[in-house]
Amino acid sequence: MELSVIISSSNHDTNCLNKTLTGFAVQGFKDFEIIIAGTQPGEPIEQLLQSFGQAFRAIKYIAQPPVRNQAALLNMAIQASQADYLVFTEANCIPRKDFLAIHHERKEATFFLSGGAFKLAPHIHQGMEQQHIETQDCFETRWLKKRGLGFSLKNQQLSQNRLKSNILNALVPAKASWNPHNASCWKKDLLDINGFDEQIEDQDLARDLCQRLHNNDIKGIPVGFNAICLHLNKMNAQKSRGPALQAPTLKPLRCARQAWTQYGIYKGHQPLPIPYPEIDKG
Repeated sequence: MELSVIISSSNHDTNCLNKTLTGFAVQGFKDFEIIIAGTQPGEPIEQLLQSFGQAFRAIKYIAQPPVRNQAALLNMAIQASQADYLVFTEANCIPRKDFLAIHHERKEATFFLSGGAFKLAPHIHQGMEQQHIETQDCFETRWLKKRGLGFSLKNQQLSQNRLKSNILNALVPAKASWNPHNASCWKKDLLDINGFDEQIEDQDLARDLCQRLHNNDIKGIPVGFNAICLHLNKMNAQKSRGPALQAPTLKPLRCARQAWTQYGIYKGHQPLPIPYPEIDKG
């Protein structure tokens, strides 16, 4: 198994998850498993998973009540993954057919990948059907403009020209931060920092994880114009979320170069390193 895809679905409905899974079912790259991290599944979710059972090498649903927050679910998914390299997204994101191929091709030791999410307002994506994902029409700007997509330089994200996308990644200033809609890294790098901090609010998980990866010398590579997914917004402007972590809050984390959290996968302080026998043998 080359890749494990972890889909966060606790805040999204079955219809969104169906579209996301359809996007992964048409991927050109096939050597991957699906792990869905969500709330306790009911009959609609169970039926949905059964309908996609033949599309993937493996598909799992991770839920264990009572779950404190999204970080706990993601940590459980990391532990359940079978691959050495993990791709993270959410259940309201539809991956383009080359999404996993790019994550697989661009993976690099001591780095994580920060991909892009092209946001679609409800009046654009509500009429999207499964066939539009299977044919990849939903990634064509002409198709989207017919449904109300306005002109924007951000529309260049949808370009499928590899050379153009590479140039845009190099020219457009963008910080390679952890994007919960579209990011990937080595499983070992997440285990080395003890995964997600389960005492951090959901909206702050990405910034906290990104800072601790940086503190452990794991840097980001922007692939926002290469690895693309469509982000299905529930509303045109979400105002319900609280403020994200601000610089003063992150400053102690930066200054202390703290990488390990004692509130992650393993509950407690960082254990003593285990020596590698093959190295000891000289």
